[in-house]
Amino acid sequence: MEERKVRFVLAKLGLNDHTRPLFVLSQALRDAGMEVIYLGLFQTPERVVKAAIAEDADAIGLSFHTMHYIGWVGETINLLKENKAEDVCLFVGGVIPADDKLLFEKIGVDEVFRPGTPIEVITSHIKEIVKRKRWHVAPKR
Repeated sequence: MEERKVRFVLAKLGLNDHTRPLFVLSQALRDAGMEVIYLGLFQTPERVVKAAIAEDADAIGLSFHTMHYIGWVGETINLLKENKAEDVCLFVGGVIPADDKLLFEKIGVDEVFRPGTPIEVITSHIKEIVKRKRWHVAPKR
């Protein structure tokens, strides 16, 4: 029996319009065999979580090029919990200082990818974490 492809919602929150990381990551995820639901720019945590639930996504990826990410990530985590969607992995990427990476991991972000992380590392970590979470956490939707 063939394993289901990873379904990945990809978005930028707020007014951040730095698009290149989204385009590069979107193509890399597809090349790695994942399905990408590309929401694009100017999203809100509510729209992203709603889309992840509607699309039966395994993961959400948020990319940040500004420092307004702490509140957005916290809100996204809270919405996943409120909607009983803790089985959806949350990945964050961008200009995230090392101290904030540790904070994110403590509050429930599955992985933080900082500038310079090779694409192969990103895609393999995503697949590994999603597979591990599928195995250990029963869907709550």
